[in-house]
Amino acid sequence: MGVGAGRLRALWPAILLCAAAVPARAGTIAIGFAPPVGQDLLYHIEQLRPIAGEERRFVSDRRLRFERAGDGYILHMTLTRIDSDAPPDMAASYMAALSPLLDVTHDFRVDRSGRITALDNLDAVWSKARAGLDRMAAREKPDSAPWRAARNVLALFDALSPDARIDLLAGEVRPMLLFAGAVVEDGAGRGVSTVAGAPLGRPAPVRGSVAVMGRDGDALDISENLAGEGVSVAMRYRVSARTGLIERQDRALKLGTVELRERRTITSAF
Repeated sequence: MGVGAGRLRALWPAILLCAAAVPARAGTIAIGFAPPVGQDLLYHIEQLRPIAGEERRFVSDRRLRFERAGDGYILHMTLTRIDSDAPPDMAASYMAALSPLLDVTHDFRVDRSGRITALDNLDAVWSKARAGLDRMAAREKPDSAPWRAARNVLALFDALSPDARIDLLAGEVRPMLLFAGAVVEDGAGRGVSTVAGAPLGRPAPVRGSVAVMGRDGDALDISENLAGEGVSVAMRYRVSARTGLIERQDRALKLGTVELRERRTITSAF
């Protein structure tokens, strides 16, 4: 994706990608992918961001439902709630990026390894998102922060190719599938080299390690610690080795003296 896509992607905070999976061997744990089918799940994301010297809260909820489709799945994802305690001007970009997607169901096609391969209703989702941004811009006072945010997001939306649009819309889904179908080291762990992106606003190469810290039945506690020039990231995961879903993820990202904290959870909707 181009520069515009990179700016827009920062509005949907991304997660770091682990090293590629390796064949199972002694001292490793294979993580499967068997998500619960026909069950509504709640995917909750909460961020604490430092803004103007204060820690501000940004929250989003999504309803998830997996259905069988051939040898893979369809994942129905619907954004049901967004909220922030930041002043409207400070939350304008966040609201502009997510508000048009409220109550819009995405039908992601997921292969048997847990990889998103397509968005079946891409045109319908994109049309609703664009119409929502148009309405948002129309009701805001020209040159206000919400108006500028809506116009900026709309311009970036329109600049994306279809593949880039799928990548963007799947940006909050892929983190929960990060370990699906993968293999992790049981003990000393292994090295990881990747790039930290949002919310830094620029790519930052980081290196470190990922290791299994504990196991309770099918549940794995995994630790990932990465660092680069002026940036460090500490991740803690609770992963189901059976379903392949990350049931809880805690992230602390430090850029100099600035820290962003985030928690993601997946629970039953009932």
